[in-house]
Amino acid sequence: MLNMPILVVDDNEFIRASMMKFLETNKYKVVGAKNGQDAMDQLRSQTFAMVITDVLMPETDGFELIDFIRGHEEPIKSTPVIAISGGGRTIDAGSALSTLEDKVEVILKKPFSKKDLLNDVAEHMRKTDPKDVVLV
Repeated sequence: MLNMPILVVDDNEFIRASMMKFLETNKYKVVGAKNGQDAMDQLRSQTFAMVITDVLMPETDGFELIDFIRGHEEPIKSTPVIAISGGGRTIDAGSALSTLEDKVEVILKKPFSKKDLLNDVAEHMRKTDPKDVVLV
């Protein structure tokens, strides 16, 4: 799994680029997607070790993306998912994320620490490929 990239999905280009750069600095291969539809297209053509997705996005959101992942056939169905959100105009982050507790491996509320993100990624990568993954 370590040789497979992590898919980072966020409509905010700055946040997406920041997460990608941070993960790359920590030796992970990373691919970005600007929304859920872009992510679905990439999942159909490539296998990912993990998906980190914002939940509240315009166009195709993280809820639809997570439903796509969990409703798909293997290997997509079992891809670990980290759901993130800072909330939106009509819903707070806690409410948005609470609906996903049984569908994702990790829930992170924005703003979250880079250390928390890295530890969550490492923990779930270790479950699928325990060698070479160290928690910080």
